[in-house]
Amino acid sequence: MINSTKIIVISLVFLLTFTPTGLLMASQDGNVELSSSSNLGSVLSKPFHDYLSSSVWLITQGLDPRFKTGPISSIYPPRQAKSGTSSAQASSAGQGPLVPYRNPSQKFSRNMLITRDFSPLPFQTEPSIAVNPKDPEHLVLGVVDYNFPGITSYTSIDSGTTWEGPYHIKYPPDDQAGAGDPVISFDRDGNVYAAGISVAVEDFTVGTASGESVISSIPISRSLDGGVSWEEPISSRREHVSIKPIDVDEQGESKYELSIPFLDKPWVSTGPSKYNPENDNIYVTYTKFVTKYRVEFLFGVEPFLGIPITETSIEMVKSLDQGQTWSEPVTVSPVVQSTLGQEAEKRVLQGSQPSVAPDGTLYIAWVDSTDDNSFEKRAEIYVAKSETEGLTFTTERAADFNEIPFSPRNSFFRYWASGFPQLSIDKDERIYVMYTARSPERDDDGNIYLAKSGDYGNSWTNTKINDDNTNRLQFFPSITSDPNGNLHAMWGDMRDDPSESKYHIYYSTSEDGGKTWTENSRVTDFPTNPNHAFPGGAFIGDYFTIAATEDEVYMAWPDGRLGEFGPQNQKIGFARKELMPMPSIFLSPPSGPGGMDITIQGSNFQPDQDVYLEISGAVISTVRSDDIGNFSARIFVPISGEGAHDFRAIDASGNVANASFYMDFGFDNIQDQVEQITDTIAKFEEGITKDIRQDVSELISDNNLSGNNFSVVMWAIGSLLIAIGILGPIGTWIMLRKIREQR
Repeated sequence: MINSTKIIVISLVFLLTFTPTGLLMASQDGNVELSSSSNLGSVLSKPFHDYLSSSVWLITQGLDPRFKTGPISSIYPPRQAKSGTSSAQASSAGQGPLVPYRNPSQKFSRNMLITRDFSPLPFQTEPSIAVNPKDPEHLVLGVVDYNFPGITSYTSIDSGTTWEGPYHIKYPPDDQAGAGDPVISFDRDGNVYAAGISVAVEDFTVGTASGESVISSIPISRSLDGGVSWEEPISSRREHVSIKPIDVDEQGESKYELSIPFLDKPWVSTGPSKYNPENDNIYVTYTKFVTKYRVEFLFGVEPFLGIPITETSIEMVKSLDQGQTWSEPVTVSPVVQSTLGQEAEKRVLQGSQPSVAPDGTLYIAWVDSTDDNSFEKRAEIYVAKSETEGLTFTTERAADFNEIPFSPRNSFFRYWASGFPQLSIDKDERIYVMYTARSPERDDDGNIYLAKSGDYGNSWTNTKINDDNTNRLQFFPSITSDPNGNLHAMWGDMRDDPSESKYHIYYSTSEDGGKTWTENSRVTDFPTNPNHAFPGGAFIGDYFTIAATEDEVYMAWPDGRLGEFGPQNQKIGFARKELMPMPSIFLSPPSGPGGMDITIQGSNFQPDQDVYLEISGAVISTVRSDDIGNFSARIFVPISGEGAHDFRAIDASGNVANASFYMDFGFDNIQDQVEQITDTIAKFEEGITKDIRQDVSELISDNNLSGNNFSVVMWAIGSLLIAIGILGPIGTWIMLRKIREQR
């Protein structure tokens, strides 16, 4: 076994040479194993951790809530509420529940929350939405879902009014987990495809040493039933660790080059074949990271790793048979390098997107950090064009801009991916690239810009899209073109919040090829605070999503409204232009006395949410909506005043419906009856008292009293006093009647 001194030496070598945290090597005569605290994050190659996308980045930082290690383990999941308790906080007496009451948008539907929870980790992110070209009301949404180890999908066949799901899009059986970046795309026949990242751990041997590293693949799954069931995934591309001898020293010891690859940030697009226009091709692009180490052995035993050099490039693969087989990769971009050292080159490529023009021409866009490193100074966007289905490319620069940092200065969430190009092509093959950049003065950490080309990518012009007069943050734009050639864009926007902590979704459209844009319009009816959405406010994903038909626009985004008054919670919000059916309630019977049971039926509420039933401002019951947003309950109506009473049903996401219950017998009626009875008794007593006085006067003033009569009078007076003290006026009146009878 290697003694503790040698382990320390190896650790120091790793520290001084900046080796990746997960690459642990030792001689085969005494392997040093990964420590018990190791996880997927610790076995990824560290030099390019910060450049990774989606859940992969979370895993490397120990921030993925599905893995019980790292800094997040101490803060999530929170202590769970007792069964049956409400998800909204209690409110003061006489007030309604604390929920995110909505402020409707003037131009868009009320917002729906699509995703649902099946574990104590209520987080979903990175939505990707696609519309079936054969049915414009059929939508499929892919998401990263922290309830599950892979990505999931939801489907709608009524333009997003209702959603079914989640449906599992599984990672390959030989891999160990899904790692996010879901992308959904339809072909012309209505088949739907889902791309993502999956990861596995691969062992390797270098000379007399061994180790392991995470590798990744880009699996593609196909659904033939509209996104309900998914076939087993097929890897469009997978890379492996490679080792090659490079030299032999004077002592005869071999030197090696160890290459650790990782494929990241996939995107998928379907479109007509250039050579066979009746068929669709599937194109997948991704970033290829390869970190290379020079490996030498000290004293023939201890492995020594040199300074790592990370190469990045954009690659493309394609399928001509609906994703069943895939081509060898084509390198679309230059291969650039990043290494350590103050004067060393630090250049990274990321965020590729493919798009297919109506004539089958393929365009691919990506961002280039340039040699001044990522997250700072200048960056460029390039667009490559292929008229040979990806065999050859020509490339032009589309934009040159002030690159945004890793995270904005007013928030914690990672937003570097906002600078990745969002690519769209209209029916006339005009090309559009939308991205986020710092302002020229660098006093605004994010504006939305559009680069457009009307000559097939040969020349480009740039314009700013957001029209606010603040320096507040805009980020994560998404753009699409409808069949009529109109452009539709959405993005996250903090213009409405002076504290710059909450974002709304904003939208704009252009009907003239991007020359002019409509006034920016708010889409969301409640803002999201990222700090209430995801643990540490660290991650809201790498992109939002938009899709359009001839008559409709669909948008989806990470929505944190449920975390505003409860534990952190991040759902996928959805809106469209056409109004959604409004929440409504029906009372049966609609009127009656207080203190009775009535039936309440509700429809079009948020599915699977608590619904608070309120009468005259007081919550009297809580029910749960079903999976389509309906509910039915039998409730007791407390006694109150006569007349109409406002009845409200409020769900935990802020949907509200109103009705009226007419109470035709309540406290008012009881009070009236009591007053009438009291008045009657008073009048009756007044009449009896008058009779008593008359009877006593007659007895006392009788001048013909005999002995017997005198004793009767004395008995009557005694009885009268007792009756007045005990029986009151009524008893006294009865007693006098008996006295008069004895006379």
